[in-house]
Amino acid sequence: MAAIVSCSKKDQPLPVEVNPVNPLSDYSITPDPTDAFTFKFTSLAKNEIKLLWRFGDDSLSTDTAPTHTYQAVGTYQVGLQTTSKTGNTSNKITNFILDPDNILQLTAVKTEVQNQLQFGLTMKGKIKSASWTFNAADPVTAVVTTTTSTSLTPLKAFAAGSFNSFTVTIVTDKGSTVTLNKYNTTDGIVSDATQTAIAYSSTYDNSDTNENAAKLVDNNTQTKFGYYSAFPGDENIQFTFPAPIAVKIYGIENGNDSESTRDPKEWYIEGSNDNGGTWTQVDHQNLTIGFADYLTSIGQSDTRYYRFFYYQIANPKPYSMYRWRIVSTFAGAFQIEEFKLYK
Repeated sequence: MAAIVSCSKKDQPLPVEVNPVNPLSDYSITPDPTDAFTFKFTSLAKNEIKLLWRFGDDSLSTDTAPTHTYQAVGTYQVGLQTTSKTGNTSNKITNFILDPDNILQLTAVKTEVQNQLQFGLTMKGKIKSASWTFNAADPVTAVVTTTTSTSLTPLKAFAAGSFNSFTVTIVTDKGSTVTLNKYNTTDGIVSDATQTAIAYSSTYDNSDTNENAAKLVDNNTQTKFGYYSAFPGDENIQFTFPAPIAVKIYGIENGNDSESTRDPKEWYIEGSNDNGGTWTQVDHQNLTIGFADYLTSIGQSDTRYYRFFYYQIANPKPYSMYRWRIVSTFAGAFQIEEFKLYK
């Protein structure tokens, strides 16, 4: 019996050590040439026997090269998980951005009718429907008139000197949607370039962080930059852009508690292409009456604050740097809610 037990122990196989196989997750994303919302995801993984795709919109796939159509623009977390024959896994995750301005392009072309624009749409894919909302502003009273259209190429007239906004939403034949919000003058579409600046500075500032120079360009129409004494010299609000842009129009939102005493009186808009070595005059204004007083004079005293005043550039040229050089204010101090540059 002892011999049999001993022999049984000798015949029992020893455990075999298995070397792990580590997969590598990788993939490419290729746009569909016929549809702006559709993409082909191709696995470039190695050492895998199983794939699992996540497209960031609750959709999954186990195919090697799936095609996926998104229903809306936005940022999606795309991931590929691979599993090897030994059960080891690997993941690659990417933030995939569907930018609405890359999906849908808009045009607004002057017609032979004065101050009239014809709007148009361009995108890869079939547009099932379009819905436009136009907000046309009176340049004097700022009263906004809203109209709508479902045409793919609507015609719209605007008041001379007006600064307006519009929205368009399109739906494709696959049910995908995209919405764009834009601005326009009677010359065409303009875009807010202020937030694309890579550097911003102010010659003078306010130590109060609630009203410092950063509030002038924080994209918040309810905050303000206040400087409550005369500037020691010219005040330069300066912007640097990653590449030259042609500013077509700029906007100044007046303060909310000072009538016109703290409004800028005389200023220059200037551009530079040599890192501020030399500056070229782009626009010059010398007001005879401040913003709030002007609005009161035309019967708009109830809306004399939080109002944007827009100034068009007569001959736009591209510059990589711009500055708003304020020479004087109406009573020494300065207070403005927001300043914007549009290209």
